[in-house]
Amino acid sequence: MRIALIQMESSQDKQHNLEASLMYMEEALKYRPEVVVFPEYQMHLPDFEKPELTLAAAEPANGEFVAAFLEKARREKLMILLNIAELEKPGLKPFNSSLLIDDIGVIAAKYRKLHLFDAYSMRESTVYQQGRMPLAPAETPALSMGIQICYDLRFPEPARLLRIMGAKVISYQAGWFAGERKLETWRTLLRSRAIENGAYVIASAQCGSKFTGHSLAVNPYGDIIGELDTQPGVLSVDLDMSLIEKYSRDVPLMRQRRKDIYDISGY
Repeated sequence: MRIALIQMESSQDKQHNLEASLMYMEEALKYRPEVVVFPEYQMHLPDFEKPELTLAAAEPANGEFVAAFLEKARREKLMILLNIAELEKPGLKPFNSSLLIDDIGVIAAKYRKLHLFDAYSMRESTVYQQGRMPLAPAETPALSMGIQICYDLRFPEPARLLRIMGAKVISYQAGWFAGERKLETWRTLLRSRAIENGAYVIASAQCGSKFTGHSLAVNPYGDIIGELDTQPGVLSVDLDMSLIEKYSRDVPLMRQRRKDIYDISGY
């Protein structure tokens, strides 16, 4: 399976972000991917001290921003994973949401960020509501994908639950803020999620002065099979899905879990 990860530098101008997204889509299509993944804050770059800006930019899932990608997915016969500020009710804080559009141009899955980035003196919760949707992989005929967003990466439980439920690829869309230790933390955690779950991990990131960039993909053994630097661009990677079964034979960790002592599958 070929996946194209978009790394971009979003702004607070939603129209500019839409135009940039469509431009990177065209670049990604040159690689003939089956899935295109955009980063967190694709639609709007929030200012945690000015939540009214994101509220003004927010749209429902059937809004104009998402509509721009529905026909493209159908025409190009590919899946697209978007990230939007999703307005559910006017006047209320939006959700930080990911939408998977399938290859017939229909929204196949939605995920609302569970863990908001209230850390390192930042408060993402001033802008967004916390997601409460039950965890479940996004299921399509071609792919079972666990969808996560940025700060979710620091919490191993959702990735494990998604893997238990059958996800073979775990996606992290991120605006991973730059800072001391942040890049090495990003790379280490992504590799850890792959190794401990025996799954592919793909990560699409924001770049620019505020963010680390370094979109990358990791195989079940923890090998980084592709990585960008700090510049905008497209990373195309081929996922050999048979490697997941090989890893499960070499390292049968899912079967060896001590469910008689601990079991998180019911949570």
